[in-house]
Amino acid sequence: MLPLLWGFGLLVGSLLQANPADSVKLIPNLGYYVEMRQIDCVGNPNYFNSMYCKILPPNNRTMEASVVIMQKLTALSGSLRVSIPNAKKVITQIFDITFDVCKVLRERKRKVLIDLLVNTLARNSNAKAWKCPFQKGSFESRNISVTDLPPMLTESEFYVNLDFFIPKVAIGMNVTLHGHLYEIAKEKNRRRKYL
Repeated sequence: MLPLLWGFGLLVGSLLQANPADSVKLIPNLGYYVEMRQIDCVGNPNYFNSMYCKILPPNNRTMEASVVIMQKLTALSGSLRVSIPNAKKVITQIFDITFDVCKVLRERKRKVLIDLLVNTLARNSNAKAWKCPFQKGSFESRNISVTDLPPMLTESEFYVNLDFFIPKVAIGMNVTLHGHLYEIAKEKNRRRKYL
């Protein structure tokens, strides 16, 4: 059995070196997808106005968001908290990260979760060069979807709370998201069972 697994590992490794995009198509059962169930966004009208966020049907795997920045922002911090319920439905916080948004955008050394957040929001956005200071104006992002999730996750319900604030001045905005993380291989097996 061990030589078989080792051989499979070599095959996958060589495929990934040859062309990573084609390799992903050959291994369709690996990975995750996120189904979003509820999203709420609220902004402090002195800094962020006309906030809009919506989960897009029919699959609830993408969303769109927009906001009007009311004044130039030279400093902006964020707080990202991720929680999951345990078997007894008690909510357990698994991540709690506070970060300087300007520093995160400037530097390339980011924590995995923050990097995922930045890449997800920047994709399909009209803010081509996200940088500080943030200029006054309208920003929007369409077809926001969560991809490239780390492989050590497990299927579960989740809650995300994202706050942006001006340090020592005011809370700027809050976004909360409730959803479910599905493992693609398990979901395919469940569908086969009922079909």
